[in-house]
Amino acid sequence: MSSKAGILVVRRNGGYKDIPGVRYHFPKKRYLNDILALQDRLVLLYEPRRGGTSKSSGGREAFVGFAFVDSVWDDAEDPTHAFLGYRMYTEFIRVVPLSVTTVPPNSLQNAVRPVAYAEAEEVVRQGLLLHPIDGIRVGLVDARDLIDTPERRSQEIVTNRLVRDASFRFRVVEQAYDGRCALTGARMTNGYGRAEVDAAHIQPVANGGPDSTRNGLALMKSMHWAFDRGLVALSDSGDILTVDRGLDLTVAKLLPDDRRAFLPETEDLRPHQAFVAWHRQHVFKGDALGLAS
Repeated sequence: MSSKAGILVVRRNGGYKDIPGVRYHFPKKRYLNDILALQDRLVLLYEPRRGGTSKSSGGREAFVGFAFVDSVWDDAEDPTHAFLGYRMYTEFIRVVPLSVTTVPPNSLQNAVRPVAYAEAEEVVRQGLLLHPIDGIRVGLVDARDLIDTPERRSQEIVTNRLVRDASFRFRVVEQAYDGRCALTGARMTNGYGRAEVDAAHIQPVANGGPDSTRNGLALMKSMHWAFDRGLVALSDSGDILTVDRGLDLTVAKLLPDDRRAFLPETEDLRPHQAFVAWHRQHVFKGDALGLAS
């Protein structure tokens, strides 16, 4: 593992064409050489206080996840800008405030900067540390692959698929949906308090989808099956779309009368339009215009 890593400043509403977990948009003149120097390297994602549309929607002054720099390509619509593609993108279970790290605050005035790998590794460990965290019901998810994160070797932490899967499920099921199915509103747990819903990718990883909370839905198993087979989908505004035929009437009756999905109120946790649009275009078997039956 390289001794060099990097930091990318990601703003909640920065006016760029970012898609969480997929790509990072940046001005070439200022940052292209810095980003090319980080090719294939670990990068931390830092959310500054400034960047929201209002004081309440500003950033958290914290590290919110990590990824590897995969590819860089020009913005076909704007030759002054380019995109960075992420690989193995992972959001933290809990954000890591800048104040508890060794990164100097004044060093983050630029959107891209290098950092020692040891510093980045420590931030990753803090961000994926599950136990102890006040108020978290560890019974909702299978947390075994996260609880032992501090004892894992650094390479396992940032590349292990089990860690990323467990982190994705925890963030979607526990933190975003509170164990409740996004399509039916049902919240069921087994005898151990584990939520009987899946963390479903809207755009599958096999098709380029990231392990981003905004690419996830908590779904009961029957709805997960129907969603993956294109029998049910979401509109950009959160309406539940269904096909005319194929969805069993008994299952369809589980959906709310107003056909509105039970989505998080916080914008950072709600499905991103890019992913639900991909699902409607490539998976959904209903009306191409997205009209509910």
